[in-house]
Amino acid sequence: MRHLPGLVLLSVSTSAILGACSSVPTGAGAYMFTVRDAATGRPVEGVELVATAAGARARGTVPAIGMTDEDGVAVLAFGSWGAVDLVIREGDARERWLVTQDHVAVNGGKASRPPVRMMVGSGGDGGVTAFAVDVTRIERGGRIDN
Repeated sequence: MRHLPGLVLLSVSTSAILGACSSVPTGAGAYMFTVRDAATGRPVEGVELVATAAGARARGTVPAIGMTDEDGVAVLAFGSWGAVDLVIREGDARERWLVTQDHVAVNGGKASRPPVRMMVGSGGDGGVTAFAVDVTRIERGGRIDN
């Protein structure tokens, strides 16, 4: 399939215009994940996060990988994937979460709809979570969603 430069430019321009009309930016960007112990609420250091595009968009995408710091924070940059398959690993604990990019609040604000949902937990039956996860999209400036 041939790519037409004008068509690509029109597509990018249209996306930029439509994105500017939205109250919550969507698409490619930097996302800050905070991982806490589900039982204690304390930040968890040294947890690996692997994010890939979910569903059909996953084919051929390079995963975004990060590790939480002492505050339980990892920042991942990924594309305009819509839905993101997030795997969280610490030792034997491995959980799978789904992140919906257009539900993510900006700069620490509150999302009107939950942006993250646990798909498979790390308990013995797979349904119990070891982690509590928050996500915020990082934007330039002082903008905060309410």
